Amino acid sequence: MKLKSFGVAFLVLGLLFAIGCAKEKGYKKVTGKVTMGGQALEGASVMFWPQSTELESGGGKTGADGSYSVTSSGSQKGDTGLLPGQYKVTVRKYAEIDDPDQKAFEAGEITYDELQERRAKGGSYKKAAATELLTPQKFARDDSTPLTVTVTDDPKQNVFDFNLDE
Repeated sequence: MKLKSFGVAFLVLGLLFAIGCAKEKGYKKVTGKVTMGGQALEGASVMFWPQSTELESGGGKTGADGSYSVTSSGSQKGDTGLLPGQYKVTVRKYAEIDDPDQKAFEAGEITYDELQERRAKGGSYKKAAATELLTPQKFARDDSTPLTVTVTDDPKQNVFDFNLDE
């Protein structure tokens, strides 16, 4: 009987510990919208860079309406958001690379083997076409971005909209 009571007590303590650890992390939902030139900016990467070593970075990608939702780099499956604290924010959108061989493969005009042969002819270290940064440069790096936010425990305060017009 003592062994059964010990097992139940151990199980309860384990559950309490697990719940405490989950709450200890305290990820807070972070969302917002990005606009540029008065329009929603689709397909941009939005990254949050912590200003404390105790925090984790996170990011998301903007949808057709410019909205994003952040997932922390340290979160578990299904967790979204960031830990409360201060962050610098970078926003980048690049022009898509024009790769005629890839387009021919996707259109079914060449096989996968033909695609690989064409790429091999370009050399093993063939450089990809340079991509053009479509967003202003100052928003692209964490050491130059003017965008800073403070994530709080209040979810209503964790909606951050960014207008990238200079």
